[in-house]
Amino acid sequence: MDADTGQVIVSLSVSTAVRVDELERYLRDPPVSPFIYDLGTVKFDEPAWEARAGKLNTTIHELVDRLESVPRAVLHAPESFVRLFMTLPSGAETLHAGTVKRLAEVNATVWIDA
Repeated sequence: MDADTGQVIVSLSVSTAVRVDELERYLRDPPVSPFIYDLGTVKFDEPAWEARAGKLNTTIHELVDRLESVPRAVLHAPESFVRLFMTLPSGAETLHAGTVKRLAEVNATVWIDA
């Protein structure tokens, strides 16, 4: 990955011990336990850090929106794993406080590959 392009990849997935009706359309095939739901992957190039930070936060919010109808008890269950995975260019990135709060509400673990 060329760090100068500002390439960003963001994905959100959920792994659960039980099948979750609200996430059925994201279920990875074949459906076996643990059930793995791929909520999406977004890739973009943005060399300007200010614009990249805004796009990154917007992208995360759009992915987390897909979890709105999922009962929080399911997402916070000990056997569930919500993962936000980000591949970022070299240097610093900014997540807004509201973005971090939303990730915490859905019990997301943030993985960063920089």
